[in-house]
Amino acid sequence: MESAGVIRFDKWGGESGIEKFITKQTGCKPFSGAGINYRATKNLTILRSVDDTAYYDDNLKDPNRPYYTLFGPIGDQDQSEKHFNAPLLDPMKTHRIYLYRLAKEGKKNVYYWYGKYGIKRVFDKLHPDLNGKMRKIILLELERTS
Repeated sequence: MESAGVIRFDKWGGESGIEKFITKQTGCKPFSGAGINYRATKNLTILRSVDDTAYYDDNLKDPNRPYYTLFGPIGDQDQSEKHFNAPLLDPMKTHRIYLYRLAKEGKKNVYYWYGKYGIKRVFDKLHPDLNGKMRKIILLELERTS
């Protein structure tokens, strides 16, 4: 099922799963457990958004202009966090960005492939952390690229 360039997958692995599709699209196998998957050898980053993660403020309602929250579940987020945020935001390290989403339908995981993006804008806002304390998060406004 496709909507506005978004492709739905009913499973992670296997012949018709999103993992194989992402590998074919990007040349890199994604990690299923990390939200920001930087691939130094390919100069790209694969982003995973997970629905209903209260301490992040991702908004993928408009596939042409999604918003993605940087890494950091507790306290103020830091653009220079070295494992995830800094490589993603460094144009010398990340030339291409890809986005997919994990959602739930009842107890079943479903996956949505959004495609290739660039960073249009980086901004911060106040949002609760994992413990419910207000903190500064950093959002990326993404835009589709070809």
